[in-house]
Amino acid sequence: MKAFIIAALVLLIPASILAQPTLGVYFTYEPFNIYYSPNHMGEQFDGYLFGHNIDCYLTAIEFQLVIGNPSIQLTGTTLLDGWINLGDPLIGMSISGWPPLDGWNPGYNLLAVFHFLAVDFCECYGGTLVGVPIQIVPHPDTGTISGTCWPDNSLFPFIGLSSVICPVGTATQESSWGAIKSMVD
Repeated sequence: MKAFIIAALVLLIPASILAQPTLGVYFTYEPFNIYYSPNHMGEQFDGYLFGHNIDCYLTAIEFQLVIGNPSIQLTGTTLLDGWINLGDPLIGMSISGWPPLDGWNPGYNLLAVFHFLAVDFCECYGGTLVGVPIQIVPHPDTGTISGTCWPDNSLFPFIGLSSVICPVGTATQESSWGAIKSMVD
């Protein structure tokens, strides 16, 4: 019985985390891909800042963008029409806009586009980059990753996500079903 309760709690943890508002950089125009692999020096690519599970009409966000290797350079930021920027993504950024964004439909919102330049490229293509994180972290002035909701400008926290440039592959080994079953015995 004790094992059942522990297993149930472990299964509930991811569901509770997924229900929280998240903020992350994705490498497709729809928020599905958090990995990117530049294959040549000087490659330019975009990262799309998306917010998920925002259960309100969003009017502002604040955060900081951390890039884990100087070989990936931020060359610019494009905001939505009607949105303004205070600060710089690499040292703390606050953006706000009107009209508010509907956080319910379709369940995620494009908030900004970051433009990157790869000075080096992935090891799998002959470069030296391996597993470079791009993280959304708290704004250094406030210590939070947060957003505000219209009409009362109530503040709510985001969970910052990490994306990866040149992800490391995981090796697999072929095994028979009997060998797999013996691992659990």
